[in-house]
Amino acid sequence: MKLDARQAQYVLQALVERRKVAARHIREILRDREREIAALRRRIAALEAGGVRAAAEAVGRVSPPARPVRRRRLSPRVRALRRQQGEYMGLVRRLKPAEKTRVRAVREKKGLGAAIRVARAMRRS
Repeated sequence: MKLDARQAQYVLQALVERRKVAARHIREILRDREREIAALRRRIAALEAGGVRAAAEAVGRVSPPARPVRRRRLSPRVRALRRQQGEYMGLVRRLKPAEKTRVRAVREKKGLGAAIRVARAMRRS
């Protein structure tokens, strides 16, 4: 179906009035369109600027140089808690549903360390 500008405007207005489409959706689509146009203009500018690498980056054949990833340092306490949580999850994962329920109850009452010990004991038996 092809619509001319007047027909498209009429359809959009009717959809908004019938509450089939919210005006904010139309604004989002138009904003996305503007962003896409800006991205295309940047790609064209890179191609016109010259340089094989710039042209290849613009068409997506070569990725731009990677930025170094900055990682926040974990405190020893947080690192230990995450390791313990991972161990707990790995142990509980292999248990039967009834055993999982028992281990969760121990965790609620006595903490993660006790739950890990119970889960290890269940795994052995």
